[in-house]
Amino acid sequence: MSQTYITHLGKFLPGEPIDNDQMEAYLGLINGKPSKVKRRILASNGIRQRHYALDQQQQTTHRNHQMAAAAVRNALDNAHLDPAMVDLLCAATTWPDLLVPGFASMVHGELPEFSPLEATSHQGVCCAGVAALKYAAAQISQGQKRCAVAVASESASRLFKHTQFESQPDIRAGKAMPFDTEFLRWMLSDGAGAMVLRNRPNTEGLSLRLDWIELVSHANSHPVCMYAGVDSAQGTQSWMDYPSVADAAAAGATHLRQNIRLLDQVVQLGVEGWLRLIEAGRIHPADIDWLLCHYSSHFFRSQIVELLEKANAMIPEERWFTNLYTKGNTGCASIYLMLEELFHSGKLQPGQTIFCFVPESGRFTTAYLKLTVVDGTAAAPSVFAAHPALEHSGEDLGSQAGVKPNLETGEWGLTDASATPAGSDIHAELLRQLTLTWLEFERQLQSVPLIRQLNRGEFTLDSYQALLRNLRPQVVEGARWIARAASNMENFQVRSHFIGHAQAEHRDFQMLEHNYVAVGGTLTDIVNAEQNLGSEALSAFIFHRASQLNPVDLIGSMFIIEGLGSRLARRWAEQIQQQLKLTRDQVSFLAYHSENDDSHTDKLNAIFQAEWITAEIAARIVKTAQVTARLYRLQLEEID
Repeated sequence: MSQTYITHLGKFLPGEPIDNDQMEAYLGLINGKPSKVKRRILASNGIRQRHYALDQQQQTTHRNHQMAAAAVRNALDNAHLDPAMVDLLCAATTWPDLLVPGFASMVHGELPEFSPLEATSHQGVCCAGVAALKYAAAQISQGQKRCAVAVASESASRLFKHTQFESQPDIRAGKAMPFDTEFLRWMLSDGAGAMVLRNRPNTEGLSLRLDWIELVSHANSHPVCMYAGVDSAQGTQSWMDYPSVADAAAAGATHLRQNIRLLDQVVQLGVEGWLRLIEAGRIHPADIDWLLCHYSSHFFRSQIVELLEKANAMIPEERWFTNLYTKGNTGCASIYLMLEELFHSGKLQPGQTIFCFVPESGRFTTAYLKLTVVDGTAAAPSVFAAHPALEHSGEDLGSQAGVKPNLETGEWGLTDASATPAGSDIHAELLRQLTLTWLEFERQLQSVPLIRQLNRGEFTLDSYQALLRNLRPQVVEGARWIARAASNMENFQVRSHFIGHAQAEHRDFQMLEHNYVAVGGTLTDIVNAEQNLGSEALSAFIFHRASQLNPVDLIGSMFIIEGLGSRLARRWAEQIQQQLKLTRDQVSFLAYHSENDDSHTDKLNAIFQAEWITAEIAARIVKTAQVTARLYRLQLEEID
C-alpha cells in the first residue's frame, strides 16, 4: 500500500474575466429586457467577475470536455510529465456535452497524446469533482495505478442563454421567469481544474498529501434541491417522458433550477458533519492553517460562521481561502480551482494543514478533504496508508476514528469516549455538543412524514389541523413543567430565568386554539384531543426531570423546544400559509414563536457560559437535550 500525493495542479478559464455589468451581453437579454432581480442576487452572492465559454453572440467558444482537456494539459505541463505516464483519468462534471458516451471518454478523446488508459466519469453537482478525486486517490493508494489525473469541469453558461428561456411560450409572451431558474443564471460560471496524483511527492517542490476524503449523502431524508429534467421540484414527469424534447423544453423541464428555500439546510448538514469530524478527533480547528470552503454565495459564508461560532468551533476567517469573488461559482470545479490558486500563490509552507469543505445542494451531499503540505521529503503515514481497507470500504464519515452509524436509526455516535478532543474547555464542549444535537435533530425531522409532506408542497388542511391538535397538550403543559422545575431550583439566576419563561409561555395555547378554529376546527375537538404516544413520553420525561432537585439540565429541553420556535417555526408558517392560501392570522402561533423565541435562546446561551457549569452538569444538559429531541420527533411521527 502507498500514500497518495497531489503533485501538480492545472486550470483552464475560458476567455477574459467578465464583470457584473457585462453578464447580459454574453447571456443575452430575455425578450430584450434587462433582468429585474440580477442586481439583488449579485449583491447577495458577492461575485464580481467570472468566465464564460460563450461570446457575445451566445456562441460556444469551448466545449466542456475541451476545457477539461485544457486543464489536464496545463497540469501536466506544470509537472513536465510525459502524458504516456498517466494510466488513470477521472473526469467530473454536472452537465456533459453529450448524453452518451461518458464525460471521461470525451475528455480522453481530446487528448491524443495520451495512451490507452482507464477512464471513469463522475456526474453530479458540486461534489462530483471530489468523487473523481477520491476514486483516483484510492487507485493510487492501493497500488493499482502509478499516475492518475483527476479533472473537474463545468460549462454552465450555455444553460442560461436567453434563447433557452424564450423557447417557452409563456416566457416568450412576457411572463416573468421563475425565480428558482433565474437565480442560477447569476450564480454559475465556467471553468476547469485538474490534479496529478502519484504515490510519492514531487521532488522539486511542494506536494499535497491526501490524508483522507469523505463523501456523505443525505438524499434518503431530503428532497431534491438543485435539479434539471422536470418542470418543478414536485414534478414527476421526466423530460424524456414528454412527446418530444421540444415539448419538454417548452414546459421548462430542461432548465436547471434551484429550490432556494432549502439552501440553509445544505449549510447545516455540512456544518454538522464538520463538527462530527471534530468530535472524532480527525479535525482540530486550531491546527487548520487553510480552510477552503465551497460556498456558492457570500450570503452562506455568514451562516457557516454563525453556526461554527455557536458551536465554539470557528476557524479564524484570516485562514479562509476562496476565489469565489474573482472566479465565480464553477460547481464541481470550484474546489479544484481554489486549490490550484492557493498551491501556486506562494503562501503554502511545508507542514501546513488544509481542510476542504464542499456542500452540494443537488440532493444534499457533503464532501470533506484533509491535506498536508509536504516538501518532497518522506511524509508521515497518512490515513490511506494506515487504514486503507476502511478508507475504501464504503464506510462513511468518521468510520476510521471511533464514529459509527447505527444502521437502524441512521444516527451517529462515538464508539470510544477517548475520541473526544482531550482538554476541551467545558463551555466550548457543551456548545459544540448542543449544536451537534440540534443539527442532527433538524436533519432527522426531514424524514418525519408530516414534514416531508410539507417540504414536498403536499400539505393539506387536515394535516395542519392534526399538527395543531397534537401540539396543544405539549404547549399547555410547557408553563407547568417550567414552573415546577423553577420551584426545585436552588440557583436564583436559573430559577428567575425559568419563572420568566413560564410567564411568557402560559397563554400560548390560546393562540394555537385560535388558529385551529380559524381554519375550520372546533374548540371542543382541540381541547379534548388526547396526547399521542410521543407527546405522552415527552411530557412524562420532562415532568420527571422537573421534579428532581436542581433540574438545571432542563435547559437542554428548552434549547430544543425554543430552537424549534426560532429556527423552524417561521419556515413552517410561511410554507403552510403559502400551500393552504391562509392569512397570517391563521398561522400566528408558529409565526409568533419564530419571532419571540430568539430572545429566549439568547438567555439560554448566557446560561451555557455560567461559571457553575461543571463537566457533569454539561453532560446531563446534553443528554436531556438529546432525549427531548428524540421524543419531540416521536411526537411529530405519531401524528396521523
